[in-house]
Amino acid sequence: MERIIGNLDKVKLKLDEAFFYLDEIEGLVQEDELSDEAGTRVTKASERLAGELAALSRRVAELQDILQALEQQEGGGASAAESAE
Repeated sequence: MERIIGNLDKVKLKLDEAFFYLDEIEGLVQEDELSDEAGTRVTKASERLAGELAALSRRVAELQDILQALEQQEGGGASAAESAE
């Protein structure tokens, strides 16, 4: 359960970072003219966002694995208890 809570905290952090990068990109795009510098900043922010979302996907996959393992343990525990009766 502690791993799940820890991973949820990490997912929240990754989401916060992703939204920060989205806000940065939105602000740059809304400028009247995108200079070369602004274009470079948009590209870098997009790359960071892609990295954050990839990290988030990995965390979600890990959480799914943990939850499946917990469900299997609960299912196995119920079968063992039923067999004992």
